[in-house]
Amino acid sequence: MTATAPRRRPWDLALLDQLEAVAVAIAMALVLKYFLVEAFQIPTGSMQPTILGDAQAGIRDRVLADKLTVMLRAPRRWEVMIFRFPNDERALYIKRIVGLPGETLELRGGDVWVDGRIARKPDHVLESVLKEVHPPHRAGAGLDIARHFVPDSPEGLSLNGDEVVFGPQATAELSLRASVRDQYSHGYDPDWGIRGSTEPPRNAVPDLELALTARLDTAEGRLVLRHSADDGELLVTLCGPGVSDPPPLLRWQPAQGPARELAVAPVLRLAAGRDHAVVLRNVDRRVVLTVDGEEWLRVDDDEAGPRADRPALASLAFALAGGGRVTDLRIRRDIHYISDWSRAWQPAAARWEIPEGHYFALGDNTQGSLDSRRWERMTYELKTPVDGRSEITGFWFEAPSVGRVPPDANPKYLTGGRIRFADVHGDEFEFTRDQVAGQRLEAAPFVPERFLLGKATLVFWPVWKPFRWKLIR
Repeated sequence: MTATAPRRRPWDLALLDQLEAVAVAIAMALVLKYFLVEAFQIPTGSMQPTILGDAQAGIRDRVLADKLTVMLRAPRRWEVMIFRFPNDERALYIKRIVGLPGETLELRGGDVWVDGRIARKPDHVLESVLKEVHPPHRAGAGLDIARHFVPDSPEGLSLNGDEVVFGPQATAELSLRASVRDQYSHGYDPDWGIRGSTEPPRNAVPDLELALTARLDTAEGRLVLRHSADDGELLVTLCGPGVSDPPPLLRWQPAQGPARELAVAPVLRLAAGRDHAVVLRNVDRRVVLTVDGEEWLRVDDDEAGPRADRPALASLAFALAGGGRVTDLRIRRDIHYISDWSRAWQPAAARWEIPEGHYFALGDNTQGSLDSRRWERMTYELKTPVDGRSEITGFWFEAPSVGRVPPDANPKYLTGGRIRFADVHGDEFEFTRDQVAGQRLEAAPFVPERFLLGKATLVFWPVWKPFRWKLIR
């Protein structure tokens, strides 16, 4: 038998195979892009620090959006969504959905209230939005206790960096030197170089989380945690196994009226002579106490109403009786939603009736987010039509009278009394001031369901300086 060389395919058929493979790859990419996932770059800081977009710091998160979810089900409260901006369809926005169709939404005391009840954030959302208040004393440690806390008595205390040691006879309580306020820089790593707003904080933030490591030297020791706000005081007392008649574990003393025991719980004790990781979270009128990673209590206080619209007091304190130490102390705060940016056409209480098929969206960076609270449409009535139109309606985002005009300003005032104005479809028109017969400004705070593009699920870039890879909650 004589061997023969394999027959080669004609070059045109080989090229056809390559073109077919490329076509299939393009088709699959288009399917992924338009029906499954799509990548977006974050240009602004409206969702910081959950998602970063800061030109000065050179950080622009890249996120993946799950487009299939919005095809299969309606958005849920607290999900982060990417959507086409209904008042300027050229723009894509990324915000957190907080109001659902048919609801009455209010911003009261820094919290979201829906149909007269507080809207509590799930634990996984809180882990994303809670902001570190004070930087750590050193890497891997808690905050500098002596810098941020003051004792009511120095007797028997030894403070050293992130640790305070209580002598056997010490009776001191250490309290924050100043109330926690809505400081813009909270939650940012100083190495990021994010400057943010220069405005001073205006509001105390009573929704706080206190985490620390405590050790009781004796079985008769006690750890007391105190959370104080304008409307009352929460007291948590954790005892050692030798305390025979322990006080209530969780006690609420309102500013007016009698005290209430928020939870009737079994006797829960801290073991003496060992470190315990204790976390007290009092956020959204829900108190959660965990010890060594185990949840001891979860109490929803639905009797207490909204907090003050301009809170003045938000403080934390701790004490340890019977000797021991406290270290690794950290404080985080919730978003304090600012509601007083509203114009005269909005109710004083910042209240919105959400129509069916629409959603209400807020940014996590409440001081620097152009979101549903501030969306407005302007309609120009023209004396003489421009391109056949006697009225033009578009997103109203007026540029400052001095300084650099932002690229998304609408309208833009040009030389010679000319005005350039984009309508809700992004089409631009030019006319003069003399052509304007009148103007109408109205609130436009809602996102129609058809404008939703996808659920933001993952920050996949940058992965180096800083490492930002994470799931979006």
